[in-house]
Amino acid sequence: MEPEVHIVDRYMQLVKKCFTMTNVMLGGGKEIDLLAVNPVSGEKIHIEVRIATRGFRLRMKDTQTKNGRKHRRGLDTLNEIKFTPPIVVNSIKEIFGSSDYRKVLVVWDVQNSDVIEQAMAVYNLEVWKISDVLSEMMREIGTKSYRDDALRIIQLISKMRA
Repeated sequence: MEPEVHIVDRYMQLVKKCFTMTNVMLGGGKEIDLLAVNPVSGEKIHIEVRIATRGFRLRMKDTQTKNGRKHRRGLDTLNEIKFTPPIVVNSIKEIFGSSDYRKVLVVWDVQNSDVIEQAMAVYNLEVWKISDVLSEMMREIGTKSYRDDALRIIQLISKMRA
């Protein structure tokens, strides 16, 4: 599991109090990063994590290389490849028992603040910044003793910032 997916997984467990499934393998080479269910509220969430620290800012419309290949930085493309393929939608419906669930994309940054609002309006998709996830994690885990490598690193970084 990628470190960023691991962090979001632990965030959903510790902060949002959800049960999670990670790296759900599907046919056709598709994979779901994370599924989460809150046992108290019954809320169900499909989460994809797209983190790149070099120059990746989520935008509404994707751009293309000179050869016509998509950069995969646009919500249009990411929605198309991560959230709407029939195998993804049908598998989630089978796992959750319904098609009533939230969709979340976790990113490093966005091109501008309008992207977050437009993502919900156009694609019914929430966009979370990893910096917000990490900030909430730092507050939640504090100085509790964790053996989890990712949580321990977050604690150490949190101590440096204090």
